[in-house]
Order: sequence, then C-alpha cells, then structure tokens
Amino acid sequence: MATLKLIGLGLSKRFLTEKAINEIKSCDIVLFETYTSLSCDLTPDFIKTLNSNLLTVDRKYIENNSKEIIKLLSEKNNVCIVTIGDPMIATTHVSLIVEAKVKGHEFVVVPAISVHCYIMSKSMLSSYKFGKSVTIAYPYGEKIDTTPYNVIYDNFVRGLHTILYLDLKEGKAMSAKEAIELLIEMERIEKKGLITDERVIIIGQRLGCEDEEVVALKVKDISNYKFKEPPHIIVFPTDKLHFMEVEAIKCLMK
Repeated sequence: MATLKLIGLGLSKRFLTEKAINEIKSCDIVLFETYTSLSCDLTPDFIKTLNSNLLTVDRKYIENNSKEIIKLLSEKNNVCIVTIGDPMIATTHVSLIVEAKVKGHEFVVVPAISVHCYIMSKSMLSSYKFGKSVTIAYPYGEKIDTTPYNVIYDNFVRGLHTILYLDLKEGKAMSAKEAIELLIEMERIEKKGLITDERVIIIGQRLGCEDEEVVALKVKDISNYKFKEPPHIIVFPTDKLHFMEVEAIKCLMK
C-alpha cells in the first residue's frame, strides 16, 4: 500500500521546513491545493523545483474527488497534498486521511506554521482568550451571511478574542477593508452594537513575508488606511482586556 502525505508549507519560503522539503521530494505525485491560503513566494513553480510531478488542484478536486486520490494511492503512488500554512488547520483534509486509512493506506502529517498561530503571536493578546474562529465570506448574490458577526458577538460577550479568516474566491483574496465593510453591513442587520466607529481591531497583512505588517486601527480609520496587498487576516479583540493586552494593542496602534 502507498502513503498519503499532508504537508504544510508554512507562510513563506523562510518558514518551509527541511522535513517538508524531504517529504515533497519523496512523493510520486504532488497535489498543490490553492484554495486554503495565499503566499508571497510559495508558488507552484517553486514547488516544481522540489518535485516536477506536480498538479495544481482546487477545492472541488480535494473535497469532491477523493476517489481519484484513493485511485492514485491504489496504483502504489505516494501522494503528497501540500498546503500553504498547516495542512490540518482550517482545512477538511482529515477526511482524506480517514478514507485512505480505511482503504489500507498509510498517512503522514507534516505540520507547519499557520496564519492562525502566527497572528495570535503577532497580536500579543493572550492565547488563552481566543474563542471560535470564523471566515468572512463574499456575499452570495445580494445575501450577506451574518454568521461571522454572531460568532464575534458570542466570543465578545464571553471575554474572548476572534480570529477572522477572509474569503479566497476564484483566486481573489478578500481585503481587510472589504471585510470590515461587510461587518458594518452585518451590524445594520443584527443591530447589537458590536461594530462601532471607536471599536479597535487588529489586522495582519502579508504575514510571513518580508513586507508583513500588523496594525491596530479603529473602525472609523480603516477606510482611509493604505493597506498592503492581501492576504489579510483580522483579530477582533474583546473589550474584557488584561492591562497588558491593553498596552500590547497600544504598541500596534496607528
């Protein structure tokens, strides 16, 4: 039987581990999934320098075409699925491992630094006070899904911070400015007083890249702030802050 390898690449080349490089080189087929996140320099062309047997695949292939992956394994191909960030954080890849194991194949998970733990560290907020994370998605037609608003609110009233992933749709990454505009629209719908002009949020831009930036801004100042190109990620702090968290946010304020 063959081995299915779930390999995390980290956020950029400088976070790519020797373990990940060696595992990629050892695979018969490499599937580079492009929908979980973006990187400034981890591209299909770069991965091809490690292993030329590479296919770039989308969400539909990974989530709806597992039979093809199992078929590749059944033909005694060791298959790598490589992911920017960590392969098991904010992904559904565990289902592939379960299916492969049921069919008698082995599996390997190669962890890597994820934007999730990276922004927690860069925000300098207490790691013990983060609640459920959520993704802000582009509207479907004219319908805005207010789930992110309600997740933030539930965390907020419990004294917990919220990490907000931003949608990546057809190669277009949502910007922090777009995300806040959607949250303002959600406030108009839900009317719980969560999104106000004076509310402070933390925004990570191009994390892991040489030009990364992490800033704290009031909502009213976001429309005029000159952001770097995506990918972006947002932390929505609770207002039940330890005094050192208050000082940490001051260090990030623009």
